[in-house]
Amino acid sequence: MSDASAPPARVSWFGDRAVMVSPALAVDRAALLGLLAAALPDRQVRAGMATVLVEAAEPDPGLLDAVVHACGTGAWPGVQIDTSRLVTVPVAYTGEDLGAAAGALDCSESALIAAHQAQDWRVAMMGFAPGFGYLVPDGASVLDWAALPRRSTPRAAVPRGSVAIAAGMCAVYPSAMPGGWHLIGMTDAIIFDAADEAHPSLLVAGDLVRFRGATS
Repeated sequence: MSDASAPPARVSWFGDRAVMVSPALAVDRAALLGLLAAALPDRQVRAGMATVLVEAAEPDPGLLDAVVHACGTGAWPGVQIDTSRLVTVPVAYTGEDLGAAAGALDCSESALIAAHQAQDWRVAMMGFAPGFGYLVPDGASVLDWAALPRRSTPRAAVPRGSVAIAAGMCAVYPSAMPGGWHLIGMTDAIIFDAADEAHPSLLVAGDLVRFRGATS
């Protein structure tokens, strides 16, 4: 978008039936996501880590113009994210990688657990598998989470409900699947339920997530 009066975002084709919108500031992505979802209810609007993808069911030559117009209809730059949807996830910190993760982060296991619970986490995007949310620290990081890279050798199968951290992010595995993140705990929360057609995923992009110790 070259018009100096237009919202600060780059809009470009992504194939013949989707448009990628990249806000100049990543912090504006959540507000842009909400604006586009409301303005284009007949399209599928998905959040990326710092972008928004708008997809039509069929090739649509007018899609890019529609997205550009929608971007200019609301004062989304700088809009504060609504954090009213809070999801609390109980965790039993029994993951087999807890000790190794604590060592890599230069802290004790108890300090890692305390930091994980004290940290607010934001669902930056959904992907990889149905119900899989990529959680990033919201606000100041309690620990240097980015100091822990992914495992050099991914596991062939990670159990459903595993709570894991890696590369500055956290995730809860919605089903059994391969994975290369470090397992620090387990939750009995149902992260994805395919039988629930209305709301199959516990987490959606933009949610604020807090972890607490599970009680028996």
